Amino acid sequence: MNKIKKIMHYILNIPVWMLSIVVKRNKRLWVFGAWFGKKYGDNSKYLFEYVNKNCPDIKAIWLTKDDKTLKLVRQKGYEAYNTYSFMGYWHSLFAAFEFVSTGYTDINIFTTANMKIINLWHGIPLKKIMKDDDITGQLNKKTLYTKLKKFFFPFVHDRYYSTIATSEDVVKIYQSAFQGLTERFDLIGQPRCDTFYLSIVETPFTEKLKKIKEKNKLAIYMPTHRREGKIDFSKFMIDELDTLNNKMKELNTTLLVKLHFYHQKDIDNLRNEYSNIIFVRDSDIEQDIYSILPLTDFLITDYSSIFFDYLHANKPIIFFAFDKEDYLKNDRAFYFDYEEVTPGAKAYNWNELYEKIALIANGIDNHVDERKKIRDKFNKYQDGRNCERVVEWIKSLDKKEK
Repeated sequence: MNKIKKIMHYILNIPVWMLSIVVKRNKRLWVFGAWFGKKYGDNSKYLFEYVNKNCPDIKAIWLTKDDKTLKLVRQKGYEAYNTYSFMGYWHSLFAAFEFVSTGYTDINIFTTANMKIINLWHGIPLKKIMKDDDITGQLNKKTLYTKLKKFFFPFVHDRYYSTIATSEDVVKIYQSAFQGLTERFDLIGQPRCDTFYLSIVETPFTEKLKKIKEKNKLAIYMPTHRREGKIDFSKFMIDELDTLNNKMKELNTTLLVKLHFYHQKDIDNLRNEYSNIIFVRDSDIEQDIYSILPLTDFLITDYSSIFFDYLHANKPIIFFAFDKEDYLKNDRAFYFDYEEVTPGAKAYNWNELYEKIALIANGIDNHVDERKKIRDKFNKYQDGRNCERVVEWIKSLDKKEK
């Protein structure tokens, strides 16, 4: 949507915003969304499904701007609407609580006055985020356009009742990153991490992976994005894939490759005809990587927050930081010393990566104690009950207000 169309959209929704200020909210109506309204996944998904299965007194609604996502959620038997449909507006106007994983644009921004938005966020930050991000952060770019937009349209910037954290260290980060954007910070835990303590949900893809595991180890490569997807990530891999596949074959290992949300289309540039490499698309995993993560034997990543979550699995992690200096200069700075908080083998080029994979494929794991130390530092709760805690906390708010 170009700027003119966006401004017209804002103007037309001013009456809706005014109505959302005065409407009476229903404390038993909760609305959920994720990834700009374009995906069914992340912390919002796991809390949404928990509420649907365990809280008959709550009506949980999923909102999306994507037709495929809408169809997917409805096929699972849940109630879902297009964000800007009549029913999408209706439920957004009357819901007392709305849950997001990426930001306020996960839901309907025009109906958010006088309601509590719970920011579940999408990972423990290694990279600097929000107001702390001085390299790519849009919050720190105060152009005339952004100033005028915020002045005339009060619904176009983040505002949260609470941002959910996983430890005291993470609370301190959020207090800086979300300063002025969040009323409070609550130490509860990420709903999506419950998956590491629960049974795997059977799907055709998980069945496929289980058959692979009968003969091979199963690894997954999950790099973070580069400049919010403005760089084609396939260029970093394309010349190495034949060698990579041969190495995996020698080590009786199958490598899953899942690119970041921002690089979903880049995977189409990579030939998917390898015996020991599988490029994972959202359609394979019903838009949710956590549906298969517990099946994997080890993780390869770089600067992605995924490794903090994977610590719940207590399995080896390889940190493939082939472009660390460039990343620090042009993408994001880090909150911590990279070496101190990444509990696993480090590789800075492809040959080093193959060496580290070979060690793990042969059963050598030298970082068990490191993983436990970092896991405990960043995750207060390690019991698979984060969804339950969020629900209990929300209901306790309701009791306090009576």
